[in-house]
Amino acid sequence: MSGEDKFLGSDWLLDTKEGVRLYHDVAVPLRHRLGIVDVHTHYSLRQIVENQPFPNIWKAEVLEDRSEYANCDHYIIQLASKFSGFSQALARDPSLSDYDKWMALSKVFPNLEGNHVHQWFHLDLKRILGIEDLLSAETGDKIWKLAEECFRREDMWPQGLLRKMGVRVIFTTDDPADDLYYHKIAKETIDDIVFLPCFRPDAYCDIFDEGWRDNVEKICQLTGEDTSLRGLVEALRKRHNYFAEMGAKASDHGLLEPYGLEVSEERAEQIFRRAYDGRERFAIRSSETREFISYLMHKFCEMNQDRRMVTQIHYGAFRNANQYLYKNWGANVGGDVATEGVTIVEFLNPLLSKFFSGKSDNESHLILYPMNQAFSHINLTLERAFPNVHQGFPWWHNDAPYVMEHFLLYTANSSLLSSVAGPVSDARKILSEGSRFEVFDRVICKAVGKLLSEGQISQQGAIRTVEGLMHRNQARIFGLENPY
Repeated sequence: MSGEDKFLGSDWLLDTKEGVRLYHDVAVPLRHRLGIVDVHTHYSLRQIVENQPFPNIWKAEVLEDRSEYANCDHYIIQLASKFSGFSQALARDPSLSDYDKWMALSKVFPNLEGNHVHQWFHLDLKRILGIEDLLSAETGDKIWKLAEECFRREDMWPQGLLRKMGVRVIFTTDDPADDLYYHKIAKETIDDIVFLPCFRPDAYCDIFDEGWRDNVEKICQLTGEDTSLRGLVEALRKRHNYFAEMGAKASDHGLLEPYGLEVSEERAEQIFRRAYDGRERFAIRSSETREFISYLMHKFCEMNQDRRMVTQIHYGAFRNANQYLYKNWGANVGGDVATEGVTIVEFLNPLLSKFFSGKSDNESHLILYPMNQAFSHINLTLERAFPNVHQGFPWWHNDAPYVMEHFLLYTANSSLLSSVAGPVSDARKILSEGSRFEVFDRVICKAVGKLLSEGQISQQGAIRTVEGLMHRNQARIFGLENPY
């Protein structure tokens, strides 16, 4: 078989006969039966509820300009911008047509060969749109027109696509002040896919951010609380209760470092007053920032324990490193980088000892996602020391097949694959949901197949492990045994 024939072929990514069998005989039937459960996405539920046709393949696959839909694959834009003829500015230029942007991307896209973004993209074309061509200057116009025909069909609109991919459960990422209006509508109008909110309170914790004071006022006014530390905590508690009533299973926290120090209320109140009344700005790595967020993280873990919700912490990302991107187009456009010099154990240990030590059956779970995969070993040792701590599946820059495979093999020997919280997409683009999970499933079978081929795991254990990584682990940790 030629190299071209193998590209995204039936056995791609699978390099052992054991892995091939696990994928085709175990993973594919399991995914068909149970569908996709994705516990971390950035999808616009409004886009899904309104269920409008995608205008064209540029908006479906690369960038949607309407902020309420926020359909964006900044991976593609980042990599394509490495080459003359395409740029971040071109991708966001309102004076250019979507077709012209698409053709500019087509000309440079062959340069992305070998990167998993190139593979995901062509999986979307192949599996979802039925297009076999590789994107290039010669095929760009043809693919544009074929996609245009596809998007006219109702089964290719947002809800139809999710059904086509077998999606069963989606967690969205929501500000505590969100009224969750579209979650209410989804419950009433979409009966075969479960959408659950996820409590994301970063905006009320990030005391270093210039918008923090306005955010505090917003949520305190919304809940009728005064603008004090106790008022802020009570406001967040009220919103947390509302999210729990709406079905939330988890909170999510994006931190530079995993803050979890024990901090007194008096100290936290002092910092709050300096920032709110005195309008003092603290540096992101200041002791005040560290202590204030730590105080609130203890409160969130307490709330989660009361409501049997999971705490998710992803740490190690330095936000908006590319100031050119941030100043022109804001956050979350591809200007973040993984950072170094993160203190993990000393900052996190008080929180772990208080909430996740295994001393009580009432404890909930904590999932740690390192944005710098170099920190993974530390997470694995914490996972072994604290029964209710779990390593999160690699995501962001770590969700490449090579990194995921090595993570799984390393985890198998350093901790437990049955403790890994399962794959998540972190997606902002509906069209790639199925492709992402196909890659996850193949990498899981590749890694477990290698263990099986080397005699490190039994046949029965391999099947159980694949099923656990694909579904059972998440169902157990997030309490999703029967969510649909």
